[in-house]
Amino acid sequence: TDITDLHALLKLENENNWRQFLLGLIGTIHYDLEEIDSARTILEESITSYKVYSPTFDEVLSVYCQSCYTLGVILFDDNLYGDAIPYFLRCLPYMQEVYDETYIGHIYTFLALCLSWTSQAAYSAVFSEAAAFIRRYDCESLEQLMVAYGDTGEIDKATEVFHLLQRHCQDYENYDRVLEYAEQNLGESGVVN
Repeated sequence: TDITDLHALLKLENENNWRQFLLGLIGTIHYDLEEIDSARTILEESITSYKVYSPTFDEVLSVYCQSCYTLGVILFDDNLYGDAIPYFLRCLPYMQEVYDETYIGHIYTFLALCLSWTSQAAYSAVFSEAAAFIRRYDCESLEQLMVAYGDTGEIDKATEVFHLLQRHCQDYENYDRVLEYAEQNLGESGVVN
């Protein structure tokens, strides 16, 4: 199997960052196989053992970022939002080097949600704005932006975003949730003006 082959390579590799690269690949394969506990353990070991100050770090950057993202998702899925934040943040400095806009939008969205759900509304709003921009103001990112503005007390902005959702997202699968939020938190009835 791929995991067996990678473990064989791991025994031969002496350079630290390349060892972590191989461990990161093993961890992400475990994740893809839905072996979440193994993935978490291996990815935690790999991520914390990289030496970012080593000249080889640039060569292994893509797997480092993928490992951070995957571990962040695992922690997010386990409702460990505060624990997930540092792993998503580790992706930020290198995102433009290794990710396309879709992944960048996901990272911003995960950060916005984690920060919101750990009562860090002002920071959540920053990443909600970034996610909405990168994701081209899709309905899901607009909903998160509306909630983020509401959480920071920027009710006028939240209401403006709600009106965008009204005009462009009535077919959105969570539109009922949008309407419920607007009615409860913004005093909006959901009637299109």
